[in-house]
Amino acid sequence: MTAARKRRVELALLVGILLLAALVRLWALDDVPPGLEHDEVANWLIARDILSGHHAIYFTTAYGHEPLWQYAQAGTVALLGDNWLGIRLVSVLFGLLSIVTAYLLARRFFGLVVALTATAWLSISFWHLFYSRVALRAISLPALSALGAYFLWGSINRESQIPASLNPRASRNPGRLNSILAGFFLGLSAYTYMAARALPFILGGLVLYLALFHRAKLRDGRRNLALALIVAAVVVAPLALWLLTHPGAEFRISEVSQPLDRMLAGDPGPVLDNAVALVKMWSVQGDPWDRQNLPGRPVFVEPLGALLFYAGLLIALWRFRRPAYGMALIWLVGSLIPSLVTSVAPSSIRTINALAVVYIFPGIAVQEIGARRRNTRIKYLALGTLALALAANFCLTTHDYFARWPVDEGVQFVFQTGLTEIARDLDADPDDSPVAIAGLSVDTMDPPTLATALRRRDLAVRWFDAREVLVIPGGGATAEPGESVRLFVPRIVPIAGPLQTRLTAWGATVVASEQYTRYDLTSRERLLAHLSTLAPGTLPGGGAIPPSATFGGQIEFIGHEWLGPGAMPGQRVELLTYWRVAAPPSPPLKSFVHLMASGSDQPMAQNDGLGSPPDTWRPGDLVVRWHAIDLPPDVPAGPSNLYQPQVGWYNPETGQRLRLQSDGVTLADHLWLMPIEVTAP
Repeated sequence: MTAARKRRVELALLVGILLLAALVRLWALDDVPPGLEHDEVANWLIARDILSGHHAIYFTTAYGHEPLWQYAQAGTVALLGDNWLGIRLVSVLFGLLSIVTAYLLARRFFGLVVALTATAWLSISFWHLFYSRVALRAISLPALSALGAYFLWGSINRESQIPASLNPRASRNPGRLNSILAGFFLGLSAYTYMAARALPFILGGLVLYLALFHRAKLRDGRRNLALALIVAAVVVAPLALWLLTHPGAEFRISEVSQPLDRMLAGDPGPVLDNAVALVKMWSVQGDPWDRQNLPGRPVFVEPLGALLFYAGLLIALWRFRRPAYGMALIWLVGSLIPSLVTSVAPSSIRTINALAVVYIFPGIAVQEIGARRRNTRIKYLALGTLALALAANFCLTTHDYFARWPVDEGVQFVFQTGLTEIARDLDADPDDSPVAIAGLSVDTMDPPTLATALRRRDLAVRWFDAREVLVIPGGGATAEPGESVRLFVPRIVPIAGPLQTRLTAWGATVVASEQYTRYDLTSRERLLAHLSTLAPGTLPGGGAIPPSATFGGQIEFIGHEWLGPGAMPGQRVELLTYWRVAAPPSPPLKSFVHLMASGSDQPMAQNDGLGSPPDTWRPGDLVVRWHAIDLPPDVPAGPSNLYQPQVGWYNPETGQRLRLQSDGVTLADHLWLMPIEVTAP
C-alpha cells in the first residue's frame, strides 16, 4: 500500500470513529439524561449572566467555576436558545475535540495502531460518553490538556506539529512553536475544571523522570521545556492571581479535602483507602455516584477490555524507561491525584484528565500482539480480539447508558425527571388554566429548570414546597367561575399529610402518572365552604381584625385551624394558617408562628418558614401554611397552661416585620390565634 493510500485509509478510519462518536453523543440527547440536574441549570444561569454582560475570570456562583467552558456554553445558548441542545451541545463538541486530541497524542507517542485503538475505545466508553452528554465543564479538561501534552512532547523531541501521515507537507520544526503551543494549552487547561490543578504535579513528574532516565534529552530540550513552562505560567497567571486574592472563592475544595487534611495531620488512612478504590475502579468497582456513573460501574466492565488494559499497563511498566511509556504512565497516575486526596473515591469526574491516555494501554496490548508479523495467525488474533472487545464495549455502553442508567431512582431524582415530564405535558396540553408546581428547590433551581424545559410562555407558574405549604392560584372568592386550577407534585416531592388531606376534602381530582401527581380543582365550592369555617385571629389588644387589614399591604389573613385539641410536653402540635395575596409581595418574606406562654414575651416554641417564592404569587392566590411546632419536653402542662400563638410576616434578611395595616393605619406587627392546651402526661 502506498503512503498516500495509507494516509487516506487512516483519515477515513478517524472520520468514521468521529461520526460514530457524534451519533452516540447526539442520539436522544433530549431524553438521556432524563432531565437537567441542578449543576447543569447553574451553568446555564452563568451563561445567561455572561450574555447579559456579566463577565468574570472566575465565576463564584455554584461552588465556583472556571470560565472557559462557561463562555463556550454562552455561545451555544446564544446560537440555539435556552433549551437542552443549547445547554448540552458544548459538552458534545468538547467531547469530540477530546477524541481528536487523544488520537493526536497517542499517534505521536505510539503510532497508528495504538492511536486508532485508543480513539475507537474512547469514543464508545461509558465514561467519556457520559461527560460528553451533560452540561458540565469537566469534559473540556482532557481536550485541552491532551493538546498541551502533544505539543510538549514535540517540544522536547523537536518534532513537527502535525503527523506526517496526515500532513505530508509538514516539515520538521526544530524551533519553539511547539513550546509556545504547549505552554498555551497547558495554561489554558487551568481555565477548564479544578482537576487541572494536578497538571503541575504531572509536569513535575515528567521533569523528574527525564532527569533520572533521560538527562541528555532533558539537557537538549531544557530551553524549549523552560519556554513551555513560562508560557503556561503567563497564561494561568490572571486566574491564579485572582484566586490568591479571593481565598474564599473555592470553599467547595475545603468541603471535599478531608482525606488530604487528615494526611497532613498525620493520618494517611483515608488517602490509602482512596488509593485502593482507585485501583479497583478499572475493572472491579467504579464511581458510586448515580449523578455521574451507573453506580459502581468500573471503567472496563467487560473482561476482555480489562485484560487488554492490564496487559498494556504491564507492558508500559516494563518499558518505563522509554519516554513515551513513561510519560503515559506519569499522566495516568498524576490524573488520579484529585480523587486520591478528596472524599468519595473513585470519582470519575475528578479523574477525568486520565481520559487523554487511559485507552492507550489496551492499544499497547493490541499492538504488541499484532507486532508478531511472522505469525499471520497472531496478527488476525490481535484484530479479532480488538474487534470483539470494541463490539462488546459498544453494546454494554449503549445498553448501560441508554437503558439502565436513566431509570435508576437516584438518577431521576438528581436530574429532576418529574419537572421535565411536567414541562412536556404542559407543552402538549393547550389548557392555559392556572398552574402551581411543587419542588424541593423552589427558591433557587426549580424555576430555571422548568424554564429550560418548558417551551410555552403563556403560563404564570406558582411554586411551592409541598412539605410545608400549598399555593392555590386564584384561590377563594376571586376565582373565576368554572376556572380550573392544576397543582403538580413530582413523585420525588413528598406532600405533607394535612395538606394532602385538605386537597382531597376540597374535591381535587387526583391524576397520577409515573413521574408526578396532578391535583385538579375544577370546583371551588368545598374550598370556599371550608374557608368560611376557619377560626379568626385577633389584634394584640383583643379587637377584631378589620376586613381591609393586610400585612404590608400585600397579604391578608383569612383564618386558622388547629389539627388536634392539644398535646403533651415533648410532642408536636400542628397548625394550618390561611392567607390571601392582596398585592404582589415584595420578597424575601417568611411567615412566623411563635407559641407564647401567658405573661412571657419570649416564644416557648416557634415555626418560621414559607416554602414558596412570593415573587411567583398573583393577587387572589390562596396560601396555606402547615406549621409543625415541637413542644419542649419541660414545658409546663396542665389545665391552666394555655399557650397562644402569634403570627405574622418578616423580611429574613433584615428581620423587619411587616406591619398590619388598614386604611393607612398601622394596627400591629402580629396577630393572636386561638390558644392550645398542653396537657400533663
